[in-house]
Amino acid sequence: MIDLHVHTWRCRHAEGTAEEYVKSAAKRGVQVLAFTEHLPLSAELAARVPGAEGYAMPLEELPDYVEDVRRAAALGMELGVDVLLGIEVDAVPAGLTDAASLLGAYPFDIVLGAVHFIDDWAFDDPEHTERYTEWSIDDLWERYFSDLTTAARTGLVDVVAHIDLVKKFCFRPHGSLEALYSRTARALAQAQVAVEVNTAGLRKPCREIYPSQPLLAALRHAGVAVTIGSDAHCPEEVGAGMPEALATLREAGYRSALVFRNRQPQEVGLDDL
Repeated sequence: MIDLHVHTWRCRHAEGTAEEYVKSAAKRGVQVLAFTEHLPLSAELAARVPGAEGYAMPLEELPDYVEDVRRAAALGMELGVDVLLGIEVDAVPAGLTDAASLLGAYPFDIVLGAVHFIDDWAFDDPEHTERYTEWSIDDLWERYFSDLTTAARTGLVDVVAHIDLVKKFCFRPHGSLEALYSRTARALAQAQVAVEVNTAGLRKPCREIYPSQPLLAALRHAGVAVTIGSDAHCPEEVGAGMPEALATLREAGYRSALVFRNRQPQEVGLDDL
């Protein structure tokens, strides 16, 4: 089993130490575990978004995080868990310059790219759902997927995380999403990024894996590769939803997933997970 997306207490909205996550992974049969803490936000982005201090680790803690993962990897060797150093980037325009600089300074195995902010709005924060009323939901989804596609095209990220996060609170367009999904899938294929099958959606109001089955089918049709992650925010969530993730992948026609080491993809058959 692989889990390429987990967070520790350092992101300020999760709990548990890296060592606790490794012990949980060993207990749950996770053989490859990637820590993917939220990269510190740029000063511009942090100044723009209310409550930004609760969305990512502070810049001064980034070296400590890397050391946390190094120690966790040593523990993982003892427990049979291959521990990878990853990071999750808020790949919105206001943060790209700083992100590029920080990514080059550390030996990351995997870089996830995500969109959590629309301008100054943290749209996936349950404390700010009232702002959905400010938007036409059709327009919001178009804007979100446009920003996500732009992030994928930067070349900074290996994997697009929780690709349809905008559905988290069940605000969905009424019409067909087929054209939007097809357009997005083609763009990600051209950008040569993978997409994460993220089980956290099963634990959120949408009660659905990210991506939805129709979107995953479009990604498969376009030839976009996949990874798998729980997006755990506590040690008990490591490996959560993996049977559902594998079933979803097989239904869409996938037979393998990717693991990244030194930012190089390695294909693993689903039957081996």
